[in-house]
Amino acid sequence: MKRFNLSAWAVAHPALVLFLIIAVSCAGFFSYLRLGRAEDPSFTIKLVVVSAIWPGATAKEMQEQVADPIEKKLQELPYFDKVQTYSKPSFTAMQVFFKDSTPPKEVPELFYQLRKKLSDIRANLP
Repeated sequence: MKRFNLSAWAVAHPALVLFLIIAVSCAGFFSYLRLGRAEDPSFTIKLVVVSAIWPGATAKEMQEQVADPIEKKLQELPYFDKVQTYSKPSFTAMQVFFKDSTPPKEVPELFYQLRKKLSDIRANLP
């Protein structure tokens, strides 16, 4: 029983093999041209950095009198996930994370609400 030999068939039919190579190359080239391109894929950053400065304050004062009240106020936001705070003398920084399930269309409104809450609490801070 004789098996089919693809290499021998290709050598015996060079014109057909050349036509198939050109056809597949052209199809690949035109497919590449029609391939969708996104320079910047759409994704939404659900993180806000809040910082506060109080010259002359200790790290403990920054944490207790500035960071803690701000953290408590920001926990009222919808889709709030967590906050990471870093305090040192005269400076505190917070990273406010929103849940991954937050709809991208809601993020600008959340940022606006966050700014409003910071404005509300500003009068109570030292």
